[in-house]
Amino acid sequence: MPDAFLDSSVVIGLLFRNAGERAACLKAIPEDAARVGSRYVQFEIARGFLRSLILLHNASFEYPSFSALHQAAHSGQRRFKPYEMQTWMGAFDDYFAALEAEDGAPDPDQQLNEFRAKLWSWIRRGWRKLQADFVPLNAIGCREDLPPPLRRSDQRVDQLLPLLECGNPAACRLQAFVDDPRASKTALAVGLDRLPEKQKDSETIRHIDALRELLAVSAGTEFTGSHCHRAGDGLIAIEMPVGHLVVTKNRKHFEPITPLLGKPFAIALPARSTQAPDS
Repeated sequence: MPDAFLDSSVVIGLLFRNAGERAACLKAIPEDAARVGSRYVQFEIARGFLRSLILLHNASFEYPSFSALHQAAHSGQRRFKPYEMQTWMGAFDDYFAALEAEDGAPDPDQQLNEFRAKLWSWIRRGWRKLQADFVPLNAIGCREDLPPPLRRSDQRVDQLLPLLECGNPAACRLQAFVDDPRASKTALAVGLDRLPEKQKDSETIRHIDALRELLAVSAGTEFTGSHCHRAGDGLIAIEMPVGHLVVTKNRKHFEPITPLLGKPFAIALPARSTQAPDS
């Protein structure tokens, strides 16, 4: 039975989302398989999903009611930040799913406070489980001292991630991972570049460019830290040890990546309901 190497989309589904999403992710993981994560995946979640969730929590203080916040989440401005908007919409789905499970109608005057309280509990509990529930591989050499989300005296939440140190060779070991060995990273960049044009969406093009930039930087030289994030799916697939199975919800980008590396993958299908199948 291969161990299951979980990408960020599946870890988020298991730790931060509603019962239906958790069930959908669990269904894709082979029975009795060990669930393996990595420090890189943790950092990906912190600087992407969790940062968006914290932003929603803090934004809730700027609106007079839950309905006003909900309306703002659908605003045209959010559409220019698709990942952030997707995270916010998922949080509202999870909140409504929790209300359904609790079989209680919210008090309109208290709904904004209740929603904010749930966001904080999901942030705090999810981060704690993220540190405890998975074997933390770290072949990439990602930061191991990520600080937890903390609530300030004004009740807003901060997580002071060392993002400015990404790309600094004194603080980041990604270059060593890229160099040893370089062949798999080069083969991935070349293989993705040879995909039919219709398969190369904007994210795949950024992925190719980021891999090329990382390969072009000599050891010990500072590089653009965001390239690490842009090449994320490929780095996760390369980091996965031989004999493991990468489990992801991101079919669109892992489906072309894993065959180029000769590695297997499994797809967690979208949940049909926010509730668990037996609920």
